[in-house]
Amino acid sequence: MNLRLLGAMAVACAASAQTPAFEVASVKVAEPITPALVQSGRLHIGVSIDAKNVRISQFSFLELMCLAYQVKSYQISGPDWMVHERYDIQAKLPEGGKRGQVPAMLQALLAERFAMRVHREPREVNVYGLVVAKGGPNLKPAAVEDESAAAPAGQIRGGMSVGAGGVAVSSGASGDSRITPGPGGNVHVENKKMTMAGFASAIDRYSDRPVIEMTGLTGAYEMEFDVSGEEVRTAARAHGFAVPPPAEGSSESASDPAGVSLAASLRRLGLRLEPRKAPVEVIVIDAVEKVPTEN
Repeated sequence: MNLRLLGAMAVACAASAQTPAFEVASVKVAEPITPALVQSGRLHIGVSIDAKNVRISQFSFLELMCLAYQVKSYQISGPDWMVHERYDIQAKLPEGGKRGQVPAMLQALLAERFAMRVHREPREVNVYGLVVAKGGPNLKPAAVEDESAAAPAGQIRGGMSVGAGGVAVSSGASGDSRITPGPGGNVHVENKKMTMAGFASAIDRYSDRPVIEMTGLTGAYEMEFDVSGEEVRTAARAHGFAVPPPAEGSSESASDPAGVSLAASLRRLGLRLEPRKAPVEVIVIDAVEKVPTEN
């Protein structure tokens, strides 16, 4: 085999191994989240993917990284602003592009538009293991669905819509969760079909450590749990939302006589969080610009 043919084959292999990229993409700084935006009912935080288009709304840079690299937030190390700065992305898949390639395409887009460079390294981090409490779980298995009635594969949607009514409905891998506000900022969460991995992800946002599923329970369950207003506000601040402390003497500043908390919900479900250490691979952002380049 001559050198010219070898060279041609090498070029062809390199081209086929190139990272997939969107055909076209728009990346913009998102509209600031204000009380007026929430009251208008126009606030949507989430992802929509169909056969041709990808739309990402109001995602922080940290959330974009988690989506692009398919990891949890504690597996990303970068500048403080990545929690607060939010962006809107609209992109078109290339001819023959698959939805499963979207994360890799997003990686390429972030590297290009934000001049980002990263590396990976192993770290040991403090986590909570979600485990079964003494006495066993108190969980109701989800109803078995009729597979023949399931909707065919189509558009993928996920996220959270917030309106003046104060009720948010989010969609994700564990189905739909209805989040209902209560007194003092408390929230009640219901999900008719949630796995333990999905539950760990749901409560992770309210915890001061990453939550890793370690129950060993399989299948899906009908889950209901409550989170206190203070836990909600702390989580919102940790995710970059400007949440002022409750006014002195307001209902939010008063202690909750019902004892609503995530810990109380876990006890009711026969579960608990156990401090652990776990080895994880962390994606370290070495360089990144806050403002994306022009589209």
